[in-house]
Amino acid sequence: MNRKCLIIIPGIPFPPVDGHKLKIYNLIKILSKTYALHIVTIARTIPNEAEVSFIEAHSYKHSHFMQNIGQSLRNMCFNLFSNIPYQVSYFTLREVKRYLKEDQDNYEFVFLNLIRTAGYLPELSGNKIVLDMVDLLSKSYLKSSNTTSSPVYKTIYSIEASRLLRYEKLIIEQCALTLCVNQQEAESLNEIGKVAWLPNGVKESLFQYDAFDRQYANGIAFFGTMFYQPNIDAVLWFEKHVMDKLNPDIKLYIIGARPASIILQMAKKRRNVIITGFLDDPYLLLNSCFAHIAPMQNGGGIQNKVLETMGMGKINILTSHGANPIKGGINGSHFLVEDEAFKMATLINDLFENPVKYEHIKANAKQLIMENYTWQAYEHKLSKLLTTIGN
Repeated sequence: MNRKCLIIIPGIPFPPVDGHKLKIYNLIKILSKTYALHIVTIARTIPNEAEVSFIEAHSYKHSHFMQNIGQSLRNMCFNLFSNIPYQVSYFTLREVKRYLKEDQDNYEFVFLNLIRTAGYLPELSGNKIVLDMVDLLSKSYLKSSNTTSSPVYKTIYSIEASRLLRYEKLIIEQCALTLCVNQQEAESLNEIGKVAWLPNGVKESLFQYDAFDRQYANGIAFFGTMFYQPNIDAVLWFEKHVMDKLNPDIKLYIIGARPASIILQMAKKRRNVIITGFLDDPYLLLNSCFAHIAPMQNGGGIQNKVLETMGMGKINILTSHGANPIKGGINGSHFLVEDEAFKMATLINDLFENPVKYEHIKANAKQLIMENYTWQAYEHKLSKLLTTIGN
């Protein structure tokens, strides 16, 4: 295979246990069908045997760079009074810059995964750069600075939003193509550079998933990485404003890796809150609950957990922040949207007591995902986009 592609990843793309890893895992599998991949990963941990095995199976060459926390923090301090976003400083390592300068391979494309890898652009001049930006972080961080429950994150989000606003525009101008999961954001950025809407997909096996356990039938579920601040904020908002208004027979299941201590405390004070942590197969519980919630108050991108459960034919109750990125989704037809706590509680109670009334949403949700949000559709659109900027 003569066609080569370099991809730089902030993290390790396996196993696909969260939204970012799921996305990059599928991107690697798709690209490796057409291109010989050179995969560069940057993380605080050394890849284990399974992680290395996945990377080796999908690349002709790979290099991993360990993040030294001391060096990364020094980079951030050095750029404290600059306009460089903190996350870019954190992931821009001297060893990686030197490695890329010495690399003599010729690439058809270079993929930068997330804006935080954009610090390597100077070493990649002459290449066609594809920025897999995912979403407009400056916009997301600005909203998060006003809605997060953490005073520390409030300060960080505020400063980072200002820096990202300038930096994102600068980087988009330098890239041949930028990929964005939110259609409205992609369209608004097209005046800066070539930006395309490319939403994430759902694994097609979920369309036929039918395992069910009646013990979870009275439950609603929140599914997401539980050390991620926007997920923490969503659950805290729901617990504070909605839980006391729910039918006491309804249980809330919180599914996701590494739940923060403030989340763990919820289960100690509420009998009807069950925190599962990471599950090898979360879909049994998800398929058995009568509904799923994503009361997102901040954060960015499109919620994979919502797409997956919609693809399973389940009912999702969302805030508008979680619903807006899902193109084609209609409130009352494909999901239920409510931003006001009392009305959200009323909606969940009515769904619990009168499920037949909402039965149509299940089929509509699955159909929308099957037609628009599969990894097969993602692959087809990506291939066409790369053709537009190819030789």
